[in-house]
Amino acid sequence: MKMRKLNSKGFTIVELLIVIVIIGILATIGFVSFASAQNKAKKSKATATVAQVKSKLGEFFADNNSYPVDKPAVTAYLLANGGANTSTEFGTAAYDYTANPSACAVTTAPATSCSNFTLTAAASSWNGPATEDLSVTP
Repeated sequence: MKMRKLNSKGFTIVELLIVIVIIGILATIGFVSFASAQNKAKKSKATATVAQVKSKLGEFFADNNSYPVDKPAVTAYLLANGGANTSTEFGTAAYDYTANPSACAVTTAPATSCSNFTLTAAASSWNGPATEDLSVTP
């Protein structure tokens, strides 16, 4: 009697499991790299926004010999002077603006001009720790 050789076609379960594990590892590496790239892009966007707002505040100071008193005034100035995209981005909760001295925001006499400001982008907007907040002064 002749023995027939079993003609095997296809993959074994072990081979399939190894391939699935390798694909899972590669997907995990890709996801981590993608998340890191997204965070870097968000931080770059925040840095660019802060730089643009700082530049516009310099223009405001040159025209008015004072800085705006609060964040809504900054946003309105940006919107009125060709910074619509920057105004929209700066208007989010990720950014903070504080005029100095603090008495300059008081509208009662004697009026004190705002001679300084602090512009802050919260690191939480790019998933960074609070110690990485981006702060800028003139």
